[in-house]
Amino acid sequence: MQRHYTILLFALLSCVTAVSQTVKVDSLLSVFDNNPSIVTANSIFDILNQEEITEEPVQLTAKTPRDTMRLQVWYWVAEYYLAHQNYERGTLYGKKALPLFKASKNSVGEGDCLSLLAICYHRLGEFDDAIVYARQCNELDMKAGDPDNISSSLNLLAAIFTSSRQYEEAEKCILKALDYSRRAHNPQRLAILTGMACEIYYNMGRYEEALDYGKKALVMEQQLGRKDKIAIRQSQMAEALMGLERNDEALELLEEAIPELRASGNRHSLGIACNQMGRIMLQDDKEEEAVKYFNEALQIFIEQKDIFNESRSRKGLYQALRNSDPALAMQHNDRYNQLRDSIFDTNTGMLLSEYAAQYGNIDLQDKNDKLQKDRRLILITVFLVLVLLSLATWFFVRRKLRHQRKHIASLMNDIQNLTQRYNELQTQSGSHEPDPDHLAGQKTDDRQFLIGVIKAIHTEMPNGQVSVDDIANRLNLSTSSFRRRIQQLTGETPKAYINAVQMQKAAELLATTQLSVNAIAHECGFTEMSNFTRAFKRIHGVVPTQYVK
Repeated sequence: MQRHYTILLFALLSCVTAVSQTVKVDSLLSVFDNNPSIVTANSIFDILNQEEITEEPVQLTAKTPRDTMRLQVWYWVAEYYLAHQNYERGTLYGKKALPLFKASKNSVGEGDCLSLLAICYHRLGEFDDAIVYARQCNELDMKAGDPDNISSSLNLLAAIFTSSRQYEEAEKCILKALDYSRRAHNPQRLAILTGMACEIYYNMGRYEEALDYGKKALVMEQQLGRKDKIAIRQSQMAEALMGLERNDEALELLEEAIPELRASGNRHSLGIACNQMGRIMLQDDKEEEAVKYFNEALQIFIEQKDIFNESRSRKGLYQALRNSDPALAMQHNDRYNQLRDSIFDTNTGMLLSEYAAQYGNIDLQDKNDKLQKDRRLILITVFLVLVLLSLATWFFVRRKLRHQRKHIASLMNDIQNLTQRYNELQTQSGSHEPDPDHLAGQKTDDRQFLIGVIKAIHTEMPNGQVSVDDIANRLNLSTSSFRRRIQQLTGETPKAYINAVQMQKAAELLATTQLSVNAIAHECGFTEMSNFTRAFKRIHGVVPTQYVK
C-alpha cells in the first residue's frame, strides 16, 4: 500500500513540475517577444535543454545575430509546445519561425518547421491548413532526395488523408512511405509507418490486412524495446481486432496499453485508446464503464482542442447515455453534429482533392520537364472538352431537375391528401381504418394500400430510423413485393417514399407546433441532424429553419 502512495505522489509531483515549467516558459516567452535578449533566450533554453527538447544543448552568445536568436527560440519553443501537446501555441511559434527559415535559406530547418505546423494543425482538426504545410514539406523532401525525410512527410500526409476519410490517397502515401523507409534502413521509422498502415487498412474495412500490419509493427517495437510505442501499437492492433469482432483480444491489449500510456504521459494516444475501450464497453452493454472511458478521452481532446477525436468521444457518450440520461445524451449528439460538419467542410474537401490530384504526379516530375509543350496542348484540349461536357451536363441536369421538382410536388401533394384521409379515418370507427397487418391478405385498392403504408411509417417514426424491411413486415409483405408495389404506384423506391412521408410530417410539425428542429427530427425518425437537414432540403428545397421563416 505504501508503494502505491509513493508512486501516486511521484506522479503528482511530476505533473506539478511540468505545469510549473510550462508557466515559466510562457512567462519568459512573453518577455522575449517584447524585448529579445540573449539572457532571456538562454533562460528559455535552460528549460528546453533540461527537458531534452533540443537535439543537443543550445546556448547563444552575444555574437549570435538577432534573427538567428529569434529563429532558434521560436522554433524550439514550438517543438516544446508540440511535445506538451499544446498545439495552438505550437502553431503560433512555428509560424513565427517559418519565414526566418525561408529567409536564411535553411531548407532542412524549413522542412522541420513545416512538418511541425502540419502536425499541430492536424491534431487541431484543421485539415485544410495541415495539408498545405504537409504538402510544402513533402515537396522540399522530394527535392532534397533524402529517403528517410521523404518517408516521414509521406507518413504525415497519410495521417491527414486518413483523418479526412480520403483512405485511398492515404494508402498510396503509406505504401510509398514504407518503400522509402526500407531504402533508408530506419527501423524506428519503419515501425511507425507499419502502425500507420494498420490504421489506414482498418478505416478501409480491410481488417485482416490491418491486423497483419499491426502485428508486424508490434514486433518491431518489441525488438526496439520502446515501451510507450509498444502501447501505441497495441492500441492500433486492438482497433483491427474490434473490426474483426474479436473484442476479447482487443480488450486484453487495451488493458495493457492504457496504463502504459498514462505513465508515459502520451495523452493523445491515451485519449484514442480510451475511446476504443469505451466502444468495447458499449458493445458489452457496460454503459457506465463506457461513459467513464469516453469522458476521460473527451477531457483530453477538449484540452488539446482536437475536434476530430472529440467528435468520436461525443458520439460514444451519446450512445452510452441515451438510455440513462437522454437530455445529456442529446447535448453530446448536438455537439457531435456541429464538430463533424465543421471538420469536413467544403474548403477542406477541395484542398484535399487538389492535393490528391497533384500527388499522383510526384513520380513523373523528371519526365514532365521534357514534355512541357505537349502537356500544355493536352491541357488546353482537355479544358475545352471539359467546358463542352460541363455545358452539356448543365443543360441535362437543369432539365432533369425541373422534371424532378414537378414529380416531387405531385408526390408530396398525394402524400398530403392520403395523410389527411388517414387522420380522418383515425377519428372514425376503427372498422373503417385500413390495418397494415392485414393489407397483404386482402385485395385492397391502391389508395387503401398507400394509406396503410403511411400509417406504418407514422408508427415506426418515433422508434428511430425507419427501414424498408420494418414497413414491409408491418404490411405482412416480403421486401421485394413491397418494393415492387410501391414503385408501380408512386414511381419511387420504398426508401424515397418513406423519406417523403417523413418530410411531409416534418413540414406539418414545423408549421403547426413550437417544437425545436432537433425535436422534430427525432419525432420523424432521424437521430442525426445533418441527415434530417439534407433529406428536408432535398424534398422542400430549403433547410428547416428557412422553411419556418
